[in-house]
Amino acid sequence: MNQVTKFDGSHEDLIHDVAFNYYGNRLATCSSDQKIKIWDYNESEGIWESNISFKAHSCAVLKTSWAHPEYGQVLASCSFDRSVMVWEESYHDAAKKWTLLATLRDGSGTVQDVEFAPNHLGLRFAIVAADGKVKIYEAMDVTNLAHWTLIGSFDVGEGPSKDEEGNHCLSWCTSKFTTQMMVVGCAKDHVAKIFRQDHNNKWQACEVLGGHGGVVHDVSWAPNMGRSYHLIATACKDGHVRIFKLTDDNQGGALTGGWTRKLFNVTCIADFPDHSAEVWRVEWNVTGTILSSSGDDGKVRLWKATFAGDWKCMSVVSAEDGSSAFQR
Repeated sequence: MNQVTKFDGSHEDLIHDVAFNYYGNRLATCSSDQKIKIWDYNESEGIWESNISFKAHSCAVLKTSWAHPEYGQVLASCSFDRSVMVWEESYHDAAKKWTLLATLRDGSGTVQDVEFAPNHLGLRFAIVAADGKVKIYEAMDVTNLAHWTLIGSFDVGEGPSKDEEGNHCLSWCTSKFTTQMMVVGCAKDHVAKIFRQDHNNKWQACEVLGGHGGVVHDVSWAPNMGRSYHLIATACKDGHVRIFKLTDDNQGGALTGGWTRKLFNVTCIADFPDHSAEVWRVEWNVTGTILSSSGDDGKVRLWKATFAGDWKCMSVVSAEDGSSAFQR
């Protein structure tokens, strides 16, 4: 049964991000009111209940990301205040409490995105700042999350931090059977790029996902689930949702230093202008078979491939429509 659960976010300003945990039964919201709120799903009543609200940063909180549950209830947040903070849920006097474990400050500009890596890589996360620099931090001792080590960094291109168009975003490849990879939206370049580690553990720019008519607001790498190819979705300022298919190129290629790596053939297999407004978010389901997108039209659209491999809009969700939120 299709159902939309509507609830008051209770923030005092614009909500920038909504992040579900691994199991989908908790979510974190963050806002320009500098607060993070944690919500738990009450299955018996079918409602979302506010667990706790706390001030997280000294400026607007832009993104949150949950770590894999094998590391506990751990959350990372980033903000206009140029910092990333790591939080952990604990119990104090029989009450739940979120404790600040670490603060990592990036002097190069607003930290615009943060995302934990797949759990098979260990407890690590990547951030990207407004100047276009990606940094990767790892907790070498998962029992002491107060200490994080910078294990890698690279530039994605030019994107001045004071420029209103200097928006960056990132998403990890979750496959266990490839080298470490991530896709990064590259601000005013109007492209997304795939970066991967070479044999010296240095991150190199590889394929380019082009064809965008504006800034790429969001990227999402689909869970692989045994497919022989990869799927990446992008949300763009030009009002389009695009899906790119990456297939192996057996001819390979070479990079500086003699590193030979297998290339991908990149094909844009879907390009949807249905939002008719800026698209801000794209996200895959856990199997990588259904894509959701949201934009300034106030609607969430769900996309799924047919048996013939053609991507179609399967539902349009509008919370303002109440019980008739799902349209086909």
